[in-house]
Amino acid sequence: MSVGVVSPAIGSFCLPRSPGRMPRFKMTVRSNKAVSIAVDPILTKLKHECATPLPVLSHVANSMAADMRAGLAVDGGSDLKMILSYVDALPTGNEKGLFYALDLGGTNFRVLRVQLGGKEERVIATEFDQVSIPQDLMFGTSEELFDFIASGLAKFAQKEDGKFHLPAGRKREIGFTFSFPCEADAGRDVVACLNEAMDRLGLDMRVSALVNDTVGTLAGARYWDDDVMVAVILGTGTNACYVERMDAIPKLQGHVSPSVRTIVNTEWGAFSNGLPLTVFDRDMDAASINPGEQIFEKTISGMYLGEIVRRVLLKMAEAGALFGESVPEKLSIPFVLQTPDVCAMQQDNSDDLKAVESILYDRTGVESNLSARKIVLEVCDTIVKRGGRLAGAGIVGILQKMEEDSKGLIFGKRTVVAMDGGLYEHYPQYRGYLQDAVTEVLGLEKSKNVVIRTLKRRIWINSEENKSKEDNMTEIRFILLQNRQGKTRLAKYYVPLEDSEKHKVEYEVHRLVVNRDPKFTNFVEFRTHKVIYRRYAGLFFSLCVDITDNELAYLECIHLFVEILDHFFSNVCELDLVFNFHKKERNSLGRTRRGLGLTERAPIWAWVWWLTVGSRPGFADLGNPPSTTAALLAFSMNSLVVFHSDHDDVVSMPLLPNPIIPSLTLIV
Repeated sequence: MSVGVVSPAIGSFCLPRSPGRMPRFKMTVRSNKAVSIAVDPILTKLKHECATPLPVLSHVANSMAADMRAGLAVDGGSDLKMILSYVDALPTGNEKGLFYALDLGGTNFRVLRVQLGGKEERVIATEFDQVSIPQDLMFGTSEELFDFIASGLAKFAQKEDGKFHLPAGRKREIGFTFSFPCEADAGRDVVACLNEAMDRLGLDMRVSALVNDTVGTLAGARYWDDDVMVAVILGTGTNACYVERMDAIPKLQGHVSPSVRTIVNTEWGAFSNGLPLTVFDRDMDAASINPGEQIFEKTISGMYLGEIVRRVLLKMAEAGALFGESVPEKLSIPFVLQTPDVCAMQQDNSDDLKAVESILYDRTGVESNLSARKIVLEVCDTIVKRGGRLAGAGIVGILQKMEEDSKGLIFGKRTVVAMDGGLYEHYPQYRGYLQDAVTEVLGLEKSKNVVIRTLKRRIWINSEENKSKEDNMTEIRFILLQNRQGKTRLAKYYVPLEDSEKHKVEYEVHRLVVNRDPKFTNFVEFRTHKVIYRRYAGLFFSLCVDITDNELAYLECIHLFVEILDHFFSNVCELDLVFNFHKKERNSLGRTRRGLGLTERAPIWAWVWWLTVGSRPGFADLGNPPSTTAALLAFSMNSLVVFHSDHDDVVSMPLLPNPIIPSLTLIV
């Protein structure tokens, strides 16, 4: 994966504050009709040039497959490098023991340890840490950099507790993902650099594998699901890899391997055949540090979508006075409008599009009327739709190439494409366009067997109902309900913390959310994670989640919980949570097999939500909630199911692929 411009990663889609003051210049706004007449030709041409009808998608898919074959035939045979990973054996789930992983990025490195227990126990325990890399080391020598990393690894290894067990006589093994732009000592073996640094510190650890992030995504997903055959990263940059047959790689002649398959890293960002491009794409490419390269990446990845939108809006502002006669200087700054901003604008479903107005003002300094904001959304959708659909066509190209070689073994059975990256995870419109394109090109019958899903930080279980594997909700570290004075009314922790640390966390979170300006977003960084919160009257509902998790989904989750409480208590207040949260309503449970209303079942749902959000899948004993003598919880294919052992009925809560609980249904 190649990224040509330094820019924040896609992962946090936030809504900026509303305009706080007027711009310094005076803006003269023409009538909506005059603006529309001037801008319409630009918008019409943009939509035409970005269109991705079925013939275009099919051509892209076929060209992708053809370029893959050419790249496998000989090095340099096509734009696609088709790099052999030499990862010839994939995880089976039988792996046991203690393993470490190191992911080295541009500004930090993350280290993980995991205790694997084979098929029966799978992941027994995990711990991770993230360390920021000092700015001076980013341009220093490799020895300085790797000494710093080895020091961080040593500190992390020293914290190994009783949950982790290293078999006698074995060294600790670490898998290494390297993507750091170190300029000094170029060309040195990065594995050797790290091993030497660990030796200098006397750290009993060795690098046993070096992979890029896409190959790591495929291997990690394969641990949970044997049907994973392709992995795609769609974030700031993009890349794809897949499982290839050895006999389908002509340039491998003479290579002897006991395996019949290997992972091939396509580096598909360099693909360029038949892509629908505009003058805005060409101008952006010409201004980049790698003109003429990575065209597919510049069309579909999170680094560039916001910049393309900015260039279109600048043209409309200059030629069509979209935002008035004056054009703010900020709108001319490259990458001032980023893909998270575009995503946030597209989530605005209000009549007056105030969020769109706020983002445009905060990021570019423009003042906009409702008509202009609607045009902005059309531009955003046009660029994002093209990107998502082209990415979907690329996935189909990979699958088609594999199908042709395997003679029906791809589309004739369940095949999983593992997705990773903030753009795919957090941009619902982009994700929808991608899925639609795959279905459109393959047709309904073939696409039924192709499963495209995000696997990052997910834990799966088998469903006896259909033998498929589904994602669980992303884990939450803790949930707090606090009043304005800092009194914690309810607390649920999903990570082990000492009481003293819990008190410290609650104090810090309270200060963080209570003192935060209401004009700011409801997402704020907290240590190495982030807190997502909502205020209802005098109560703050706060969730701590991973830094890359979907904020909008968790805000909906909080609101659902409040609605449940409000239904049950009829205008819930703080005192209800203090004195009546465990209120027993046996009459509301019912002893028949009839469906009951949400209001009648509210105490059950409140308990289920409170006790299970963030918990791991499978069966979990919820103990003895006052609303029911015993309850068992299970995650089936699409639902959260609660069995009430003393009342002989079943309650089911449907789930979406994203960690969000959208509605409540009762199945009895």
